[in-house]
Amino acid sequence: MDVAGPKALSTTTAKKRVIIAGGGYAGMTIAVTLAHRMRPADDIEIVLVESRPYQQALSELDLVAAGTSRPQFAELWHADIFRGLPITCVYERLECVEPSTHCITVGPRGETGDVIPYWRLVVATGAIATTPPVPGLKEHAVTMWCVPDAHELQRRIEKQFKIAAMLPDRADREAALSFTVVGGGATGVEIIGTVASELPRMIRRAGLDPTEMKLRLVEGRSDILFDLPETQRLRARRRLAKMGVEVVLGEKLTRVEDGVAYVESGRAIPSPVLVWCGGAHADPDAVRWGMSFDNSGRLVCDSMLKSTDADDIYVIGDVAAFKDPKNGRVLPMLAQFAIREAEQAAVSILSEARGGQPEPFAPHMHGEFVSVGPHWGVGWMFKLNVSGWFAIFMKRLTYVMYWLQVGSFRLAARRTRQMLRLRR
Repeated sequence: MDVAGPKALSTTTAKKRVIIAGGGYAGMTIAVTLAHRMRPADDIEIVLVESRPYQQALSELDLVAAGTSRPQFAELWHADIFRGLPITCVYERLECVEPSTHCITVGPRGETGDVIPYWRLVVATGAIATTPPVPGLKEHAVTMWCVPDAHELQRRIEKQFKIAAMLPDRADREAALSFTVVGGGATGVEIIGTVASELPRMIRRAGLDPTEMKLRLVEGRSDILFDLPETQRLRARRRLAKMGVEVVLGEKLTRVEDGVAYVESGRAIPSPVLVWCGGAHADPDAVRWGMSFDNSGRLVCDSMLKSTDADDIYVIGDVAAFKDPKNGRVLPMLAQFAIREAEQAAVSILSEARGGQPEPFAPHMHGEFVSVGPHWGVGWMFKLNVSGWFAIFMKRLTYVMYWLQVGSFRLAARRTRQMLRLRR
C-alpha cells in the first residue's frame, strides 16, 4: 500500500490505471480482488480515491452507541487491509468525473482540483443518510451513518442520565429517559435492540430505575423489516416487545420540537433522544458527473455493471441502479450486493486487460440476518428461516468471511477475538 497526493500520480502513464472512487464494501472488495488476481503482464495500476483512511462498518455502529469500549471495531483501516498490496491511496474527495476526457478531478467542493486520468474508472461512492424535510428533524435528531454519529448518540444518552438523576418526580424521569428510533429497517431495529439491552445496565450504574426507561420504534409503514419474510418480522416485533420496546406502526413523523416527536395521528411522543434511521440516498454528487441516473439519484448501469454512457466506467454498490434481470427491479442497498458486484467488476476489468470481454452480473442472495439485541436475531438462509442465537452466529460469520476476503487470516482472527470480547 502506498499513500500519494493526486499531484504525485502521472498525468500520462503506460500502465492501465484503474481508479476506484469510494472505500466502502464495494470499493474495498474490488481493490483487494484486483490486487490479488492481477498478473504483471496485465500492467494494471490500482488507485483508490477516498476521503477517509478507513472503511466504516455501519452494521456495528450500535455497539459504539451503546457504550462499547472499543469503537475502533466499527472501522477497518486501509493500513491493515492493504498492507503489502500494490494499491495507491489518494485521500481526497471525488469532485468531478469527465467521461469525455477519461479523467476525474479530486479536491474540495467547488474548488479547482487536481486531474487524474484513468483507463478504467469504478464509481463506488455509496450513499448517505436521508433526512427528509420534516420540521425540526435535522435540528433535533441524530442519524446513524458513521462513528461520530454513534458517539453523538452515546453523548446524548449519557446527558439524559444526568438530567434524570436530578429529577424528583417519576413522570419527569420517564420523560427524560424516553428514547425514540424512527425507521423500522435493519439499522433502526438493531439500534433500538442494542439500546434496549444495554441501557438497563447503564441506568442502574447511574442510580436510576430501568423501569422508568421508555423505548419506542416508530415506522411509517405497516410493519418493520420489510426485506424479511412475514414470520420473521412477527418474531422481531415479539422480541422487541419482550425487551420493553413499543413498536409504533403506520405513523409517519410530522414534526419534531425540543424533546418531543409528533406523528400523523397527532400523538406527541417524548423524545429527548431521537435517532433517525429512515433510509439512505445515493451519493448526491453523482448526478453531477455526466452520467445517466434514475429518479432516486442512482447511476444507471447495464448488465455488465457499466455506465450506460461510458464504456470505461463501472458503477457498483449503493450508488448503482442495477436492475435484476429476473424481475426488473433495482437492487436494494445491501452490502452483500455491493460485494458481489465488486467481485464481478474485478473479473471483467481483468478480462478487458487481457483482451477479453466483460461478463454480465447475475445477482443472488444467500441470506439476510438482523440482530435484535445482544444474543438474538432473525433472518433467513437458503430459503430457511432462522432466529435466536443461530441467526446472530450467522450474522457474525458473514463478518468473518468479509474480513478473510478483503484482509487475511491474521486480520480475521484478530477481529474475531475483538468481536467475542464485545457485549453482544
